[in-house]
Amino acid sequence: MTDALHHPRLARLLLTASVALAVTGAASAAPSSAVGVPPEQRLREELRAVVAELIEAGAFGDRAPQDIALDVEAPAQRVSNLGVLVDSASDSRDGLHVLGVTPGGSGERMGLRGGDVLVAANGTPLTGGAGQAATLRHLVDALPDGGTLTFDVLRGGRSQKLSGTLSSVYLPAMHLSIGGGGAAGADPKRAPGGAAAAQGCGRISDFDVAPRQQNLHAAKIISIDGRLPGPTDANAFRVEAGTHTVQVAEKIEPRYLSFNDRLRNSGRAGDRYKTLTVDVPPDTTVLIAARLDPDKRNEWQGGAYWDPVAWKQTAEPCR
Repeated sequence: MTDALHHPRLARLLLTASVALAVTGAASAAPSSAVGVPPEQRLREELRAVVAELIEAGAFGDRAPQDIALDVEAPAQRVSNLGVLVDSASDSRDGLHVLGVTPGGSGERMGLRGGDVLVAANGTPLTGGAGQAATLRHLVDALPDGGTLTFDVLRGGRSQKLSGTLSSVYLPAMHLSIGGGGAAGADPKRAPGGAAAAQGCGRISDFDVAPRQQNLHAAKIISIDGRLPGPTDANAFRVEAGTHTVQVAEKIEPRYLSFNDRLRNSGRAGDRYKTLTVDVPPDTTVLIAARLDPDKRNEWQGGAYWDPVAWKQTAEPCR
């Protein structure tokens, strides 16, 4: 392959393995783990299973095993671990149905049990059918360390409130390479700016871990220095250390805005992108987000309600 393949399922697997396969946020499934098996062995087994599934599904086409190359990266980040498994596939409108809780997790400490129905979290309704699992995930991700989470719960037909503090896990930056076909990941020109190791390199990322309580939201990198940065499902792009011009689109959830998507998308496509100048130090990942201006949340014309920002830098070796 001439370009490394960034696969989101493998990225999620890396996150899951790093928190000892715990249920994170409002997950729809939790992998099983054998008691006493070292984390490294469990991760290797999970990786083998996923790669085998990708090959059988034809994700690599007709490439021979020696020609396969896969490269997955994720920046350092904070993950809030609720430890609650909900039925995210159900369209039940009475709330999110709890299928189970992780022993020792935040949800269990709050008193949540399998069979509970989550009606609201910190005043945000979780009723209304499909999509509420994502609402809970975003709410959990936006809480600061030690933040309080209060649930309105239906249990056995009776309403009650359960609350407690949320625990977080800090994950290191991660890099996974599988195979060596076409020397994937070794071409210094596969990202804008050249990314030559002798000159120093870093990364620009739109991986969404931005804190909502600071009015920071998801964004999408459209181009770097006037060029497409890489695969459309990638979140981190290697660049030469130095100054870069980044074109960004906002991905703010509609619930934070006071106008509908028809108005939001009514302008020309080019008008929905904004440009940001980013300084990337060597061996550093710069995280990009969309900052929502609370005073202009009604001003959809020209995208006045938001601006792109480089909101965080994380030390991460660049090869």
